[in-house]
Amino acid sequence: MKRYLFFIISNLLLFFIFPIIRLLSKKFYEKRILPHLINMTCSSKPIQIQKKKIIPNAYGKVLEIGFGSGVNLKLYNDENVEKIYGIDPSQELHVLAYENAKSVDISIDLQIGSAEELPFEDNCFDTVVSTYSLCSIPNPEIALNEISRVLKSSGKFYFAEHGLSSDTRVANFQNFIEFFYPKISGGCHVNRDILKLINNSELELKVSQSMYLPGTQKFLGFNSWGTAG
Repeated sequence: MKRYLFFIISNLLLFFIFPIIRLLSKKFYEKRILPHLINMTCSSKPIQIQKKKIIPNAYGKVLEIGFGSGVNLKLYNDENVEKIYGIDPSQELHVLAYENAKSVDISIDLQIGSAEELPFEDNCFDTVVSTYSLCSIPNPEIALNEISRVLKSSGKFYFAEHGLSSDTRVANFQNFIEFFYPKISGGCHVNRDILKLINNSELELKVSQSMYLPGTQKFLGFNSWGTAG
């Protein structure tokens, strides 16, 4: 019963309330509601479980793409990490990230910027991490090639992302809502084929798994995670 109630409420918010608020005041929605919505979503239990599958593996000099509010910081193994560089285009999330950075004992360098144009030298990171970011980067193909550029030849790219479902009916629905969903979700495109994007980039996909997140609506919950280099 609780699960169905959750789905009803979340659908009302996603498909009616949030679009109406954004229609009435785009600036208010994107400045006051969206950053906290993203922070809450990325902190949810199912997503945190997915992140724990990859983030503790990060080592050395680390770059996190789509750093957001810094909710991933507590998942890093501080004994293996030399320093974390975080990059994100959102000024609002940047403010929240500075607050979260105070809670960990790791050297952190936060920058506002784009994953499509990383302000770093070639071959300088041991690890690059991306969690639920490739869905919202305007040009993920360019971003993945930028990740390949800044990653050392021996480095690892760890990712946990949601995207296009392998179920045709779910995929059709994801394609259907593409005309409005990115507008209320900070540019999130749920119909991107994450593994295909990585395979078509300059990165080499090493290991990957996919599944639906438990307790999550299928059009949002088809997850892929793994390692590339």
